[in-house]
Amino acid sequence: MSRFRLLHLTLRSRTALYFGLGLTGVILSTLFITRTFFLYSLDELENLEVSRANKQAQAVIEMMISLQEDRSYDWAYWDETYQLFTEGDIAGYRDRNLYQESLDTLSLDMMAFVSLKGEVVESLVRDQGDSAYNPLVSQIVANDSVKSHFTKMNSMLDLYRESEAGLLLIDEQLWVISLTPVRDSEGVSASSGWLIWGQNLSERFPGNFDAILTADNKLLGLSQLQLPSESVQLSENTWVHRDKETVVEWSSVYGMSGEQVAYLQTTELRVHYLKGHRLFLYLIGIVVLVAGLIALATFMLFKKRVSTRFADFEQSVMQLFSKYQLDDLSNRRTDELERITQLVEVLAENTSLTQDKLQDTLQKFDALYQHRSMGMLLVVDKEIIDINQAALELLGYQKGDLVHQELNVLCKVDESQPECKVDQMYQALANGVTQFEATMLTREEQEIECLIDVNLIHHENQQALMLSVSDMSEQKKQARMIKDLVGRDPVSGLYNRPAILARLDDLIQHQPNQFSFLYISIDRLKQVSEVYGHLIFDDTINYIAAVFGAELRPFEVGRISEFEFIAIIEDVEQCDDAIQCATHFMDVLSRKTHILGIELDLSCQIAIADPEITHHSLGYLLQSGSFAVQGFQHKTVTEVIQIGADVAKRAQSALVISRDISQAIRDKAIIAHYQPIVDTESGKVNGFEALARWIHPELGFVPPDVFIELAEQHQLIVELGESILRQACQFISTLNRTRADNGLNPLTVHVNLSAMHFYHARLPDALRHVMDEYGIAPGQLVIEITESTLLGIESETLERTKEIKSLGIQLALDDFGTGYSSFSTLCSFPLDIVKLDKSYIDQLENNDRARTLIRSIASMAKELGLTTVAEGVETASQLRKLKVWHVDEIQGYYFYKPMPESEALKAFDRQ
Repeated sequence: MSRFRLLHLTLRSRTALYFGLGLTGVILSTLFITRTFFLYSLDELENLEVSRANKQAQAVIEMMISLQEDRSYDWAYWDETYQLFTEGDIAGYRDRNLYQESLDTLSLDMMAFVSLKGEVVESLVRDQGDSAYNPLVSQIVANDSVKSHFTKMNSMLDLYRESEAGLLLIDEQLWVISLTPVRDSEGVSASSGWLIWGQNLSERFPGNFDAILTADNKLLGLSQLQLPSESVQLSENTWVHRDKETVVEWSSVYGMSGEQVAYLQTTELRVHYLKGHRLFLYLIGIVVLVAGLIALATFMLFKKRVSTRFADFEQSVMQLFSKYQLDDLSNRRTDELERITQLVEVLAENTSLTQDKLQDTLQKFDALYQHRSMGMLLVVDKEIIDINQAALELLGYQKGDLVHQELNVLCKVDESQPECKVDQMYQALANGVTQFEATMLTREEQEIECLIDVNLIHHENQQALMLSVSDMSEQKKQARMIKDLVGRDPVSGLYNRPAILARLDDLIQHQPNQFSFLYISIDRLKQVSEVYGHLIFDDTINYIAAVFGAELRPFEVGRISEFEFIAIIEDVEQCDDAIQCATHFMDVLSRKTHILGIELDLSCQIAIADPEITHHSLGYLLQSGSFAVQGFQHKTVTEVIQIGADVAKRAQSALVISRDISQAIRDKAIIAHYQPIVDTESGKVNGFEALARWIHPELGFVPPDVFIELAEQHQLIVELGESILRQACQFISTLNRTRADNGLNPLTVHVNLSAMHFYHARLPDALRHVMDEYGIAPGQLVIEITESTLLGIESETLERTKEIKSLGIQLALDDFGTGYSSFSTLCSFPLDIVKLDKSYIDQLENNDRARTLIRSIASMAKELGLTTVAEGVETASQLRKLKVWHVDEIQGYYFYKPMPESEALKAFDRQ
C-alpha cells in the first residue's frame, strides 16, 4: 500500500503541494502570455515606424515640389525674364543669366522658357549646355500633363492663370517640374510666357536627404516592383513585407496629373524585435529556474511553518467530534474536510435555540412597531407590504385596504404637486435625500400635509423602505397664513414687486458693491397666459414658485412682473453658490412640465449682476438685467449670463436706441449703403444689395443687427423696410439713367423685406407704386426674403408673392441653409435667386462638408434655373473654387465693401 501513499496525504501536505504547483503554473503562464503580447506590440511598433518613415520620405518629395514652385516666382516675376518674351533679346539674356552655375545655385537640373503658344524660347540643362531644342526640354513640353495645364490656363482670363508643380516620368527618370506664368516684377502685367524648372528626383533622392531621413528609402520604377509572396497589402497601393531582420513598405508615388509614376520603398532593420526575442529567451530560462526554486522553497516553508497550525486545527476538530460523540474517529481514510462536513451537519441540527432567541427579538420589535405613536409603512418596490396602527388611524384605512397596494394610492393625483410623486421620491432618495414633505390622502380623500422620513432596510432578502410619517397639517396651515401676509405675491407666494424692489433699493443705499442679484426671465409665461388662460397660468406660477423654493431657498425671491423675478444675493461670497443654484434651477425648468395635463416648456434665462455695478440706481440695474436676458430670449441657454459693466453700458445704449429709432426712420437718418454684386466669370458688376446703416448722433455707428432687432421689437420693421426700399429705388433709378446716357446696361438692386411685409395685403400695390414713382423697369428690383418667411407659409401669402413676381420683381432667398426651409421649398416657391450664406463660404478652406454642400446647392439651383450668389467672399482661393462650381455671382469684400450712395453713383456711372 506504500505506493498509494500520495493519495492519502494529510490536509496540510496536500495544501502545501497544491500551492507550490499553482504558483509555478501562474508564473510560467504569465510569462508566456507577456512574451506573446510584447512581441506583438513590437511588430505593431515596427509597422508604425516604417509607415512613419515612408510618409516622411513622401513629405520630403512634396517639400521639394512645393519649394521649387515657390522659388520659381523669383525668376518668373523678374523684369529681365518678362522682357525675354516681350523684347526677344535671347542672346543677351543667355549671356547674363544662363550658366551651369545658375543651376547649381538654384539646386536645379534644367530650366526652360516657353511662350504662351507652347514653343520653347530658350533652355538650360545640366551638362548639356543651353539650347532651345534640347530633347529633354522637348519631352517635358510635349508631356500630356504640361500641355493640359497650358491649354487650361490659356482658356482662362489672365488674372486667373496660376502655377502648377508635380512629378513627371521622363525616360525612366523621375523629375520635379514646376510651370510658372511669367509677369513683370509688380505682378500686375499680363503673363508673357511660362518658366519651367526641373530637378532630377531620381538622382537627388534620397542621397541629398540621407541626413534627415530616418530609414533607407529608394525610388522604384513601375516595372521594378517585385513583391515577395508573404507581403501584406495595407491599402490599394501600399504593401508591407517582414522577414527576420528587416521590415519593408512600398507605397505609390503620383505624378502631376494624379497618375502613378513610381513606387517608394522604405526599409528598416527589426532591431527592437531581435533584441526583444533574445531578451525573452534569456528571461524564460532565468524565470523557469527561479520559479522552480521559489516553488520548492515555498513548498518546504509552507509545509514547515503552517503544519503546526494545521496540527492544532486537526486537534480542535477531534475535540469537537469527541464532544458531539461522532463516529468514524478511528477511520484514518476520512480527512479533516470530511470530518468538518459531519460537524456542520450536527451544528445545523442544533440551531433551534438560536431561532428561539431570534423570535423573541422579532416579538419585541413588533411590539414597538405596532404601538409607536408615529405612523410607519413598509414599502418594497413601491408596494405597501405592511402598515402600523398609527398610520391606519391617521389615514382612516383598514389594514387590508392598503397592504399589497401601490404607494401611489396615498398620493394626491395632481400634476401641480410634483412633490407627491413616488418616482420623484425614489430619485431624490438615490441622491441622498431622506426627508420629504408630501400631501397624502385619507380614505375620504382629505389632504393631510405630512413629513416623511425614509430609512433603507432589508426585508426577506429585498431592499425595502421604512417610511415614518408625521402629521404636519397644523404647521403647514400656520406657514400658509404667514405667507399670505403683506409683501407676498398672492399667486406665487413670493415677495411682490414693491417688497422685493424696496429690499433691493435698500441694499443699493446701505451696502453698494457688496451684494448682487439674479434677474430671472421666463418669457414663455406670456404664451401660457395668452393661450391657456389664468387657471393654467396660476398653477404654472405656483409650480415655478415651488422650484424656486427647492433650488434657490437661501435667497430672497420676488416677482416683479408677469414673467420676471429677482433673487437677492445679500453677500458677495454667496455668488458662486447662487450661480450653481441658478444653473440647477434652469436645468429643472428646461425639462418638459405637465400642468393640469398640458405639457409646457418653461425654459428661462438668468443673469447675475457683477457686484462692481451695484452702486448704480435701481432703474439702471433693472434695465441692465432686462437687457441681458432679452438678448437670449427664444434661445436655449444653459449658463447664467454675467451682467458686467460692458453689458450695463450696452443696456443704456439700447435704451437710447429704442427711444430714437422711430424718429430716425421718419427723418431718414437710417440710410442705405450699397455693396456691389459681381459676375463670377466676367468680374463685372451686375447689381447691388441695399444695406441699412445708422450713425447715431450720441452713440456713433450702431450695428445693423442691434437696431433691426429693436425695430422688430417695437413693430417698426415694416416702416424701416419701406424707407430703405424707397432709397434703393431712387438710387438705382438715378444710376441707370446715367448709365443709359453713357450706353451702358442697367443694373439691379437687392432690398431685404421681413416676413411682416408679406402679411400685408397692400404689399404688391405699394411695390407697384414705388416702381412707377421712380421708373424702375422689370428685372431691376430684387426682393430678398429669409428662410423664416417661408416657414409655414399660407396660400394667401404664396399668391401674394406670385402677384409681386408679375410686376417684374425678382425674388431671392437670403442666407440659404441657415434657417428651417427644406430643399423642396426651392421647387414650390417662385424664387429666382438663391444666396449662399457667408458662414458656409468661410469654411471652404477647411471643411469638406461645406464644400460638398455648396457644390450640391449650386448644381441643384442650376438644374432649377435659379441664379446663385455667394455672400462674404473675401479671398482669391474662395473665388476660384466658387467659379469652378459655377456659382453665378459674388458678393463680398474681395471685390467691394458696402459704400454710400454718392460713392456708388460716382464709381459705376461709366463702367
